[in-house]
Amino acid sequence: MPAEHGYGYAQFEFGESVGDANSKQYTILRKLGWGMHSSTWLAREEVGKRFVAIKALTGHMTRMNEKDISWEIDALWLLSARDAAHPLSPHCVRLLDKFTVPGRGSAGSHLCFVLPVYGGDVNALLSSRTAPFELATAKRIILHLLRGIAHAHNRDVVHGDIKQDNIFFATSLEDADIERWIEEDPARRHPPETSHDGIVHVAVSQPLPMISDEVSARATYVLADFGCAVPSMLHDCETRTPVALRAPESVLGGKWDKPADIWSFGCMVYELVTARHLFVYTVNKKYSLTEDENLLYQMLLFTGESSFRADQLHACPRASEYFDASCELKKRPQVIFWPLESRIRAHFPDMPEPEVNGMAFFIRRCLCLNPDERPTAEELLQDPWLAGVDE
Repeated sequence: MPAEHGYGYAQFEFGESVGDANSKQYTILRKLGWGMHSSTWLAREEVGKRFVAIKALTGHMTRMNEKDISWEIDALWLLSARDAAHPLSPHCVRLLDKFTVPGRGSAGSHLCFVLPVYGGDVNALLSSRTAPFELATAKRIILHLLRGIAHAHNRDVVHGDIKQDNIFFATSLEDADIERWIEEDPARRHPPETSHDGIVHVAVSQPLPMISDEVSARATYVLADFGCAVPSMLHDCETRTPVALRAPESVLGGKWDKPADIWSFGCMVYELVTARHLFVYTVNKKYSLTEDENLLYQMLLFTGESSFRADQLHACPRASEYFDASCELKKRPQVIFWPLESRIRAHFPDMPEPEVNGMAFFIRRCLCLNPDERPTAEELLQDPWLAGVDE
């Protein structure tokens, strides 16, 4: 899967030393996992002997960074720089080091980020369970996520891809625990496979052991993966946010910025508590709505707002595809307010009324159709619904 086709994954050897040209500082121990644009490896720093994670971008994404098409490295530097006005946050990923290594064959070179070792992501944590998170755990994740967003926004970084996969939790394992895990479950490789460059033995992904419910209730959660990040006010209108989590201004092709993160965060609050999606990207057969039309229709149902504002629609290039001159959806589906309170009660009939109302109000604050009316992350941190959360 070569870089020229949009891939080019790093092919590290176990025990290989990697680092900058002057000093090979890190020893590769195993592969922790991989995604569309990178793979992540457990390594040991040779000087301090501490464990670190190395995120190796594919050859394709390394080229995107070199061409300034991707802004991830700049975002990480901004988030990790010490600033008296805005101290570092334990709830935002931190860059420890970076270097570039030559790749093998058609993979191209790899820009590598050295990061702390995290235990995994919230999507995997939720998948390991048979039920939604306990409410106290969900609110802890929500609070930590919001702090991470606030830190990023204070540094004028818009994340652009807030979802469960990009919320990590800090590992509770000590170095001795990781050493023991490595000994008990040695690094492995898959059987040989034919690749663009010949036969390869791909490293097996071996993430750290999943944490227990008890540990997850007191874990530290971190906003991570800034591969889609953009500088506030200095970017084009293209977005890579998952469609069901996109703010209306993004769906309509308009300008978007920090408030788009707040919209996605509001969707995440519902997901983290209920383990279900708030918006569903699918056709609506009853009213013959396309996926995008139905998404906009659901926004009207769940926000309780009767319509989009004319000035907002006029500023969005795609609005005329869906809305008429009176700011109504052209296909005129019946719009009836569907209170979030009723949806929450359907999932949790025993949840106390103040909790249901507080959660619904908190989410609706995030889901204002007009981005100018959404609160900032800092303002949301003062919301009464988060008061008393075990930090």
